[in-house]
Amino acid sequence: MKKELPAPRLAEPGTYEQVFQEGEAVLLTLRARWPRLEESSPGCRRVNRYYDALADRWKRRWEGPLLEQAKAAAGPETPPWEARLDFTVTLFQDGILSLYWDIVEDRGERRPRRLRQGDVWQLPSGMPMTLRELLPPCRWWRGPVLAQVRQQIGERIQAGESVFFEDWLSLASRRFSPGRFYLTEKGPVVFYPVESIAPAMEGFPSFLLQDTEKS
Repeated sequence: MKKELPAPRLAEPGTYEQVFQEGEAVLLTLRARWPRLEESSPGCRRVNRYYDALADRWKRRWEGPLLEQAKAAAGPETPPWEARLDFTVTLFQDGILSLYWDIVEDRGERRPRRLRQGDVWQLPSGMPMTLRELLPPCRWWRGPVLAQVRQQIGERIQAGESVFFEDWLSLASRRFSPGRFYLTEKGPVVFYPVESIAPAMEGFPSFLLQDTEKS
């Protein structure tokens, strides 16, 4: 008889913090927080390895090239640089874990550099899911998704609640990536990078997808 695996559970996040100084002056502050699961199955261990490797990759960048750049830019009027990794769980139920993680690098410039990535995992297998798997079966699924995005942008502009670039209609298609999404209780959410279809003040423009068969 096959042994039933225990239900996946979130564990304490991985954390890391490091401050680099030159004398009394702070050059660079690093903070990272990444998701981890209780290792109750090979799939959960696979997910943990993925995020451990992700954190290691960014730490190597920050402690290497970024730190060297911070040293080169250091001066009496230069504010300390900061870099951080953090995550937000958007769904954790019925064998699904979804989250997005953010990278922020503040080099003392007008705007920090920001990166976001979303992930959806099947548990306990630890297999990633694609956006297409989360949508109703449809051969030409991309068109209905983009139609919803354009409709929501138009509604936000009409309501005066958001600002988008003048050529948002074409940018919504050109800058769309099926890899930029996460899952919530209400459905999949697709998002765009900062300053890709809207000014930086709009952050990551995000759009909740309804049933694309009705779009």
